Amino acid sequence: MNNKFTEHEQKWVFGLAFAVIILSWMSIKISMPALPKLSEVFHSTPGGVKLSVTIFFIFFALSQPIWGGIAQKIGCRPTLLIGILVSIAGSLIAMLAFDLPTYIIGRTLEGLGMGSASPVARTLLTDVFDRKDLARSMGTISGTASTMPALAPIVGGYLLTWIDWRAIFGFFLILSVLYLVLAFRDLPETRFHSDKDPRPTTYQLLGYYLSILKDTKFWGYALCYAVMTGGMLGYYSAAPYWFVSQLGIAANHYAFLTIPTVVMYIFGLFVNRMLLKRYDLEKLLFLGISLAVLTAIVTLGLAFINVSGLIVIIVLLSLFGFSTGLVMPAVNAGAMAEFKKVAGPASALLVMTVFGTSSITASWAMRINIGTLWPIALYLGVLSLIGLFANFFWVWLPYKNKVREKIN
Repeated sequence: MNNKFTEHEQKWVFGLAFAVIILSWMSIKISMPALPKLSEVFHSTPGGVKLSVTIFFIFFALSQPIWGGIAQKIGCRPTLLIGILVSIAGSLIAMLAFDLPTYIIGRTLEGLGMGSASPVARTLLTDVFDRKDLARSMGTISGTASTMPALAPIVGGYLLTWIDWRAIFGFFLILSVLYLVLAFRDLPETRFHSDKDPRPTTYQLLGYYLSILKDTKFWGYALCYAVMTGGMLGYYSAAPYWFVSQLGIAANHYAFLTIPTVVMYIFGLFVNRMLLKRYDLEKLLFLGISLAVLTAIVTLGLAFINVSGLIVIIVLLSLFGFSTGLVMPAVNAGAMAEFKKVAGPASALLVMTVFGTSSITASWAMRINIGTLWPIALYLGVLSLIGLFANFFWVWLPYKNKVREKIN
C-alpha cells in the first residue's frame, strides 16, 4: 500500500471506489426488465427502445477520456462529485419522461455522468495500492460488481411488477443521492500536484492520450478486456429479448437465468486470486483468453451437430463468464500498473474501449435469434479470437522475451 495515506483514508478510498463501481454497473442493468414494456408505454417500436441501450453505452464510453482528463487535471474528488450530479439529473429526467426522446435524453445524461465512475475509481485505487494489491482490490470489487448483471435486473423486475417502471429510476436516484453525500463528506483527494509535479495542461493531457494510444501493450490489455467484458455485457443486454421476448419468461424472473453465468464469473475471479500467489498476471491473462477460445470452439461443435436449447446456452455463456473472471483482474492490474503515472487517462481509455465495444456487442446480441447456436458461436468466436490475437502479440510475446532476457 501507499504510505502517503492513512489507514482510515485507504479504507474510505477503497469503500467509495467499490460503491461507485457497483452503482455504475447497476445503472447499466437495473432498467433492462422494463425495455419490452417501454415499447408499449412510449408507443414506440422495439428498435427505438433498444437504441436507448446503445446510446447509453456510447455516451458511457465516450465520456471516459473526458472524465479521466479532468481527474488528472483537477483531482479525483471534484471530478467524481460532478459526474454523480450529472447522472442524478439524467435519472430524474428518465423517471419523469412521457415520450421516448425525453427518456433517451435522460439515459444519455445518466450514461455521461456514470462514465466518471470507472476512470476515477481506478485512478483512486491506483494511487493507493501497489501492483498486486491493486489486482486483489480490483478482484474483490469485480467479484461483487459481477453480481449486478443478475441482481440489478431482479430488483428492477420486481420494482416493475410491484410498482411501475418509474420506480426503477426513483430507486436508483435515491442510491445516487446517498452516495453523493458520502463522497462529499468522506472521500479524500489522491491526486497531488506541486511545483515539481504541476497540474498537466490540456496540451499535455492530449499528449498523454496519444502516447497511450500508440503503445501496443495498452492495446494488448485493452482489446482483451474489451472483447471479454463486452461479450458478457452484450449477453446481459440481450437477455430480456432472448428469454422474455423469444421464450416468454416473465420480466421479473428472466434475470435468475443469468445467475449461473455470474457465479462462474465469480469463480473465475476466485481462481485468479488463488493463482496470483504463484503465477504472473500475464500467464493468467493468457490462460483466460485461451479458455474463451476453447468455449467458442465447443459452441461451434455443438451448433454443427444441431444441439441447442436454453440449458446449453446458459452453460456455454457461463463458461465464457468463467474465462472473463480469470481475465478481468489481471488485465486491469496489468494495464493500470503499466501506466501508473497517467492513471486517469489510461483508465479512461481502457474503460472507453470496453464500453465502446459493449455498444457494438449489445446491439449485435439483441438481434440474435437463439433458435440455433450458430449465431452464438459466431459471437463468441469473433470476440475471443480478437482477444487472443491482441494478447498473444502485444502482451504474451513481450512477456516471454523479458523472461528469456532475465534467464540469459
